[in-house]
Amino acid sequence: MAERLVFSAIVSLNQPRGNKIRCTRRALREALLAVTREAHEIGFLAGQQDEHGERLRPGNPGRPGWMDIRLDNPEDLARHHIRITPVVLKSLIGAGYHCLGDLRWVSSRELRGLYYIGYRTAGALLAIVDRFEKGAEASAERPGPPPVDSAATGH
Repeated sequence: MAERLVFSAIVSLNQPRGNKIRCTRRALREALLAVTREAHEIGFLAGQQDEHGERLRPGNPGRPGWMDIRLDNPEDLARHHIRITPVVLKSLIGAGYHCLGDLRWVSSRELRGLYYIGYRTAGALLAIVDRFEKGAEASAERPGPPPVDSAATGH
């Protein structure tokens, strides 16, 4: 993983002929910041999984219901106002992600490694998970029906 992070930083810099890279301080700063952010995201998610993974395993009574939304069930996705293009769904399912909860511990970099998933799509998928996560936290704090989230519809 570390080699992939460094490789992505080097590739983002302008490379002239030969083995030397010349860039501005600003370009180098941006490349290093991007690597640091990705490393933090990966480490943070791993820490969260270690801390909460057992409690959120399938079949555990404390597991939020949103985590069991099936990606291979169009009716289930529509009922929860989740829109994901069929080609992205096929890529996710092919990679072994079958429920929305499977995406809980996935980094943006891991998603971008799948076919047809780029920066925007990875960000949109993680935003869906984040929206449900925050909605579950909010509903635990205040009882009653959940608020309607128009952002989940993609509009």
